[in-house]
Amino acid sequence: MSHQAIYRKFRPKIFDDVLGQEHVTRTLKNQIMSDNIAHAYLFSGIRGTGKTSTAKIFARAVNCLNNHEGNPCNECEICRSTLDETNMDVIEMDAASNNGVDDIRELRDKVKFLPVKSKYKVYIIDEVHMLSKGAFNALLKTLEEPPEHLLFILATTEPQKIPATILSRCQRFDLKRISTDVIVENMEKICDELNIKYEEKALKLIAANSEGAMRDAQSILDRCISFNEDAVDYETVINLLGTVNYQVVLEAAGAIVDKDIEKTMNLVDSILNSGKELSLFLDELIICFRNMLIIKTTNSSDNLMRISEDETDEITELNKRISVDETVKIIEDLSTAQSECKRALNPRILLETKLIKMLHNVSYADLEALAKRIENIENNMHGTYEFENPIRKQETEAVEIYKAPKVNIAKAEKPEKIEKVQNDEKLIKTEEIKQVKKNEFENKSDEEIFNFIRDGWQTVLKEIRSENAGLQAIIRESTLVEVTNKKAVFEFDPKFTFHISAANQPKNKQKFKEILSGFLNENCEVEFVKKNEAKYVKPKTTIEDVYEDLKNEFGEIVEFKQED
Repeated sequence: MSHQAIYRKFRPKIFDDVLGQEHVTRTLKNQIMSDNIAHAYLFSGIRGTGKTSTAKIFARAVNCLNNHEGNPCNECEICRSTLDETNMDVIEMDAASNNGVDDIRELRDKVKFLPVKSKYKVYIIDEVHMLSKGAFNALLKTLEEPPEHLLFILATTEPQKIPATILSRCQRFDLKRISTDVIVENMEKICDELNIKYEEKALKLIAANSEGAMRDAQSILDRCISFNEDAVDYETVINLLGTVNYQVVLEAAGAIVDKDIEKTMNLVDSILNSGKELSLFLDELIICFRNMLIIKTTNSSDNLMRISEDETDEITELNKRISVDETVKIIEDLSTAQSECKRALNPRILLETKLIKMLHNVSYADLEALAKRIENIENNMHGTYEFENPIRKQETEAVEIYKAPKVNIAKAEKPEKIEKVQNDEKLIKTEEIKQVKKNEFENKSDEEIFNFIRDGWQTVLKEIRSENAGLQAIIRESTLVEVTNKKAVFEFDPKFTFHISAANQPKNKQKFKEILSGFLNENCEVEFVKKNEAKYVKPKTTIEDVYEDLKNEFGEIVEFKQED
């Protein structure tokens, strides 16, 4: 086969070629140089980060006849036979297809034999998490007491699926995602070696779509080279990946910021009609607003974004027309739309509906004011609203009426006289306020007093809570039913027997009377009754009054005759 995939052709040959994993390669090199080799290793990480490549390099390095600073020479007989996959002492096994207990038992029988010509007999088991429970149990005994010539190298993308008994017997190394800069630098090196022209933003786009996997980036690069042998340009990458041109994404973002529904709908229609995937378009749009947020809130945006300087300038200009809160809200709305579109039967209609709803008659600038209004409403629901007390209003007015007269500085009187005038004024104010308080309810009917207590009930409860929280919990279950001769009657549901008894205790009843009287600025008696009981009846001073009540109750069936 003449053609070889780029990821195979440029597979690392020594530890120094494994990019982005220095924390792993350095440790392994030190172990080789000090001849401190363990019997089992576990390499974990996402796809394409170099797990299998590192395992193969390590397998050659431990058996290399002329290793250099921990790296295999790749020239000796052992290294060449391993590279050619003809070395019988290095066995690669795919656990995805050989995951049965019989496969591991066969392996266990073979490991007893000494290596043919190498120092170590190395078993590389890829995707080890695919082994069955029985296979893991069969492997456990060998890992626990391996022969001195045996070396296991396990590789997996899902270490959480491996039993803890296996993990505890391995030296574990976690391979990280490779940074975008490292991936771009590696692709530039490959293009230079293959004499392929490239655009920097094209390589950045490839790196961004690889999600930290070097092999994925190299595979995309291989596709681009196959499509256009002369160069790797931005448009080629966009067409192969099915993504949307970043300029179009910026235009769509600008239409959303300006709340231009017509322009937004036309852009969505154009993008989808061109064959682009809706999910990819939303991904790019969300990333665009994310970049806007990063630029607006951080000073180190270059380290967090992978876009060109021109695109950065365009985003900066777009940021001038939108606030941070608006940007966050748009990202949240687009993310919700993306999640719902994945489950929708007609994702296009759903997306268009979401965008129209998001842009139609919505003012993100008023979010803060709306939040304050909601907070005020919640406070009112929890009884924290301060009702205006008419008595306090009267007190304020009285104080304002009796302000101290201005003193003529040119004709200043003796201090004793001024002090006497001030004291007289204080007495006048106090007497006036008392008179206001006294007259406030003397001229009011029982119905007016009833309404005043009802309207200020939350304030009364708040005052009770400040004095006695337990009493407040009792009183809040009652309902004011009437006020007669400045006596307030409160009604309890019969099921609240405990509350009724507690409220009628002399101590609690007296305390509530004091608080209510203080609220009314007038002495007020209180009474607690059960629901459906006879309400408080006005005392009758004459027999005519009693007869009138009987007539109202029974009709004209009672004959009244007053005796001398």
